[in-house]
Amino acid sequence: MGFLALNRLMFKQKEQRRRRRIHNQKSTKVLKKKDSLCQEDDHSEGGKRSRYPGSNLPEDIWCHIHSLMPLRDAAHSACLSHAFLRSWRCHPNLKFTEETLCLKRNACVGGVARCFTMRVDQILKNHSGIGVKALHLKVPDSCKVDTCRLNRWLQIGITPGIEEVTVFLPINYRTKYSFPCSLLFGGCGNSIRHLRLSNCAFRPPVGFDCLRSLTKLQLYKVCTTGDELGSLFSNSFALEHLELMYCGELISLKIPFWLERLSFLRVSECNMLQVIESKAPSLHTLEFFGDPVHLNLGESSQVKTLDFMLSYNCSSVSYAITKLPSTVPTLETLTVTSFSEVFSETSGYGYQCYGLMVITVMQI
Repeated sequence: MGFLALNRLMFKQKEQRRRRRIHNQKSTKVLKKKDSLCQEDDHSEGGKRSRYPGSNLPEDIWCHIHSLMPLRDAAHSACLSHAFLRSWRCHPNLKFTEETLCLKRNACVGGVARCFTMRVDQILKNHSGIGVKALHLKVPDSCKVDTCRLNRWLQIGITPGIEEVTVFLPINYRTKYSFPCSLLFGGCGNSIRHLRLSNCAFRPPVGFDCLRSLTKLQLYKVCTTGDELGSLFSNSFALEHLELMYCGELISLKIPFWLERLSFLRVSECNMLQVIESKAPSLHTLEFFGDPVHLNLGESSQVKTLDFMLSYNCSSVSYAITKLPSTVPTLETLTVTSFSEVFSETSGYGYQCYGLMVITVMQI
């Protein structure tokens, strides 16, 4: 082999080695990038720490990205990424239902209850309680969570800055569990805008002033009295929407004049209720279903829309058209649902209803 040919062979081999080295370096970089979401690699090169550039993103950006994920995906990503694990500890939306926790519908009753409790415990164990905006807890009917554990869950989730709290419990909790109003003290409740409770007791004490930002209150099968609601109303100046359904202890509902923003009121199947008295100046929509009650909306009433349905053994149409117009002088739209009456435009009621504009009669 001549000298020139030898030089060419050596150059070719050197070039091949260089290309393999470059290829290996690129492959290593790709592998590091793929692995960086699961763990951060440390390399001692001049005392410097090498990591995936994305981990240098500001913490608030990671938190925002994480907050957009469904709860299941957010929890899963926290197991794979240190960055997401940090943001998971302040994830803003905690929604615990059979669906979000991926519980199998065909599983045995004990299995669903056990899995629900274990998964909520595990998720809240890794959460700092900081940054929560919404807590939605819907306990399956088959799940028997002791009250201490339930209070602990709520204590972790209800922190300063929270805006929405939903607690739906099985029906057997209605008489044995009272929502802990003490968790709302110390400023934890004053950021809440929407509160929904079901199948529990709600006992705001005298002087209660912990829901100053509350705009929407929904109570379903909740044990509470008129006086206890009065304690809540005393400082809930922002309230706009109120729903009370199947609240069996409620006898008298009195809404004070300082609830200037209250515009919507729904009362349904509160069977002990005898009186509804409202002085709220902006109330314009009232929906009522149940036994007849004494309705007093005051001289300054602005109610324009009334959806009215009495219980099965009462004459909804005759009561609504003969009694309500004088009680609600500003009424414009009246919707009456009757279970047993036959009503027509010529039935004798006519339209002699203080300027009533529209009457919609629904028959079931």
